[in-house]
This record gives sequence, C-alpha cells and structure tokens, in this order.
Amino acid sequence: MEKANKTMKKLFKIITLAGSLLAMDIASAQTAYIRDTLYVPLRSGQGTAFRIVHKGLKTGSKLTVLEVSEDENYTKVMTTKGVEGWIQSQYLSYEPVASIKLEEAEAQLAKLIEQNKELKSNRKELSGAKSGLEQSVTRLEKENAELSSQLKEITEVSANAIKLNEDNRKLTESTQLLKNKIDLLEADNIRLKNDTTKSMWLTGASIAFVFTCLGWIIATRKRKDSGWGNSGL
Repeated sequence: MEKANKTMKKLFKIITLAGSLLAMDIASAQTAYIRDTLYVPLRSGQGTAFRIVHKGLKTGSKLTVLEVSEDENYTKVMTTKGVEGWIQSQYLSYEPVASIKLEEAEAQLAKLIEQNKELKSNRKELSGAKSGLEQSVTRLEKENAELSSQLKEITEVSANAIKLNEDNRKLTESTQLLKNKIDLLEADNIRLKNDTTKSMWLTGASIAFVFTCLGWIIATRKRKDSGWGNSGL
C-alpha cells in the first residue's frame, strides 16, 4: 500500500513537473507588462510570505514570462536586467499599457512631425525648382521668339536674294538677247554698207559708161557732120 502511495506521489510530481514545463514553454514566448499600478513587488516564490527580490516594478515595466502557476494566480517573470521572481498575475497585462501606448503614440507623432517637416522642406525645394523651371521656360520662349523673328528675317532676305538672282538671270538673258540683236544689226549694217558701196560703184560705173557712150556717139556724130559739110563744099 505504501509502495502504491509512493508510486502515485511520484506520478503526480511527474505530471506536475510536465505541466509546469509545458506552461513554461508556452509562457516563454510571451511578453508581459505591469498594469497601471505604481509599483509591484517581485518575490522569490508564489506568495506574500516569500522574500522580495525587487522592491517594486514600475507601471509599464517590460517582463519576460518564464512560468505560470497551476492556479494562474502567480507568474514567474524576468526583468530586462535579468532579475527573476514571482508576481501576482493580476498585475500583468499581455498588451502594452496606456503609458507605453502613449509613448509609442508620441514617438509615432514625433516621427510624423519630422516627416511632415521633411515633406514641407521637399515641397519648398520643389517649389523653388518649379519657379526656376518656369523662369527657364519663360527665357526659352523669349529666345524662341527672337530666333523665330531672326529666321523670318533670314527667310525674307533669302527670298529677296533668290528673287534678285532670278531677276539678274533674266536681265543677263535679256542683255545677251540684245547683244545678239546688236550683233545681227551690225552684221546687217556691214552688209548693207557693202551692198551700198557696190551699188554706188555699179551706178558710177554705169553713169561713166553711159557718159562714155554718149561722148563717143556725140564725137562720132560730130565727125560725120564735119564730113558731110566738107562734101557739100
């Protein structure tokens, strides 16, 4: 009977130990925080009679859960400095307390404010860049207008030059035609002069021939008249 009781006690201890180990494995992955209480003592065992290993944990203190008692009234925890002890579970919260949430909210707010400053600074830089680009666009538009005006003048000058060139070509052709006509007229004049000279020479020769013939005829008639006169005497 005693042997059976001892066996039962050993089995109970094994089950208890296994449960504790299981609870420790489950709790080891969790993080707990001290609830909204000013200070909570950390003791060496499960109960107020055990020695206090830490005078008091402040509200919001971050703890690592190591083990939970069977009745879940006490939890064994470890502080960030490595101090281990038991604390009443009612003082723990597995969600960050209001003060931590406030700190996180303030930190997030500060981050957002800083981002807002950066965005304003970037906006100011972009505004300056935009102003610079607008000035560049205005300057380029002015230069473009000047270039367009110069191009128009160059086009007009080129058109005038082309027209002058065309007029000069036509004038050159007209001059050449006139020169050709003058050459033809000169050739005609020379021919006419030659023809006139020949005509005058022929006319003179004809007149001379006629006068010569008339002189010969007159002389002949005179001789006849003289001969006839002498025959009558």
